[in-house]
Amino acid sequence: MSTIILFGGVFDPVHTGHLSIYKTIKKHYQFQKFIIIPSKNPPLKTHLPFADCKDRMMMLRLMFRNCKDIEISDYEINQKNREISYTFNTLKYFKKLYPHATFYFIIGTDRYLDFKKWKNWKTILKLARLVVVKRNNQKFKKDIPADFVNIKLVPTCSSALRKLPQVKFLTPIVALYIATFGLYTINQVQPLMSLKRFQHTIRVAKLAIQIGRQISPLLGLKAYIAAMYHDISKEMSDAQIKKLAPKWNKNKYPTIHTLHGVASAVYAKKFFNIKDKEILNAIANHVIPSSKPSKLDMILYCADKLEPNRTNEDVTNREDYVELAKKNLKVAFTKLLKEMYAHYN
Repeated sequence: MSTIILFGGVFDPVHTGHLSIYKTIKKHYQFQKFIIIPSKNPPLKTHLPFADCKDRMMMLRLMFRNCKDIEISDYEINQKNREISYTFNTLKYFKKLYPHATFYFIIGTDRYLDFKKWKNWKTILKLARLVVVKRNNQKFKKDIPADFVNIKLVPTCSSALRKLPQVKFLTPIVALYIATFGLYTINQVQPLMSLKRFQHTIRVAKLAIQIGRQISPLLGLKAYIAAMYHDISKEMSDAQIKKLAPKWNKNKYPTIHTLHGVASAVYAKKFFNIKDKEILNAIANHVIPSSKPSKLDMILYCADKLEPNRTNEDVTNREDYVELAKKNLKVAFTKLLKEMYAHYN
């Protein structure tokens, strides 16, 4: 008989704590397969996962790419629509797939404490042995049969990493994936802004995508990322902005207000792992454009000035500008820039 370890969860995102669990279990058990099962719609969560299923699958593959005995299963995420991912159904599926195997199912202490709330929890116990990973000093009532494995837990969690994607807890390759595809940008920028500024950011991002996609899907993605980060320092104090950009060019950026684009680019690079120079330049240049703007520079500038809440006092014929930007970005940008300079001068 073979031994199979099952490890379910949302993994939104996967982090080194999950990797630590795998390594610890490997020391305690001899198994033929370690199957990780990302869920689509977990029953005890108050919200759906923030990252798309395909992105969570890819991050898992990247995190565990060197672990030959690991299999990433798409069983739960392939369930139709918003069908709830009940563990007893998952276990029945794998029991049918491997009828002669012995199964162990990994959970944390929080899930152990609410285990009797799980649907058909007694059926789960018949299909698999629970393995509870816990800190050494944790004490709680052990009224359900299980193995208890001590683990040195990583001092973070997925919710914290959605807001601040620290490389040391994500690994460089997962952090790069999150930054490249703009995952969790809403989680990251919302705490840095007032509601009014956040709503503006969302409108700019939507328009930036629309304009960028007229050129290419990649430019649409980059435009979204640049737009989401373009104002992250806008409401910071003067001291915070100066600290982010201490060596600013006072001839080009005469005021703190004009410097917030540069500060936002520095913040996005330092805290959100944005390394793409085209994106960083677009963020930095969205207040005062470069003399030789890139397509992304022009997209972000236009999207910022033409988002739906702009009035005729801000820009004349906004809708005409938007249509022109989608057809001829350079002409729209040049015309809009002239109007903005005339408006402020």
